[in-house]
Amino acid sequence: MPRIKASGSSLMTPSREASELKSILCDLTEGHDFDDQSVHQYYLTLASIIGDWLSERGRLKTEPIKKTLHTMANNLRDASAFLGGFETGIRTDIEIAISSRVLNLMALDPTIGSKARELLSSFRRDAERIAHVCNVAAADLPRGPSKRGRKALDWYDSFSALLLDVAEKAKIRPTLYKDRDIDDAPKGWLLDAARQVETFLPKEMRSPGDEARYKRLERSKVSLHQA
Repeated sequence: MPRIKASGSSLMTPSREASELKSILCDLTEGHDFDDQSVHQYYLTLASIIGDWLSERGRLKTEPIKKTLHTMANNLRDASAFLGGFETGIRTDIEIAISSRVLNLMALDPTIGSKARELLSSFRRDAERIAHVCNVAAADLPRGPSKRGRKALDWYDSFSALLLDVAEKAKIRPTLYKDRDIDDAPKGWLLDAARQVETFLPKEMRSPGDEARYKRLERSKVSLHQA
């Protein structure tokens, strides 16, 4: 089912402390001295990545929204019709009875008085306009299902970019490869860094193993290079 993104952005505190991140970054870069401001920025980036992941999980399904918009449009049109009993043209007994009763009670309100008929007519015009907009809004929602799998890991591109930035600042080559001497086992600095820094993410976000982690990193490197 197609979905739409929740509005706004959010941050979520990483699973570990910022002081621990500084220690891990120093270990990964063989003692490179990251100042507190840089570490704080990396920590905020991780918080933002987690927030983006949460927003992606919380995307609203379009079908209930579409149904609600159509229901609103129908209800507004029904209300407009029932309140049109005092207008010229062919009207049912129910429309006449309802509109007359509402009109008489509104006229008793001293803040409305003789303006009751004008107010109802204005409401009916506005109701028709809003009903039309509701139907347009429903038609404007995504129709086809979004591609599965890839979009769920879009946040990993930002995570990989963070690791690559760490490597650049420490002047380390962010290697990522398969060791042919050990059954094509995933290896490289980027893999080690991802394994360590992923511990700051919620468990649901972490890669299930090095093979999956390698594939995520490889896809993200291609995506970032294309971008």
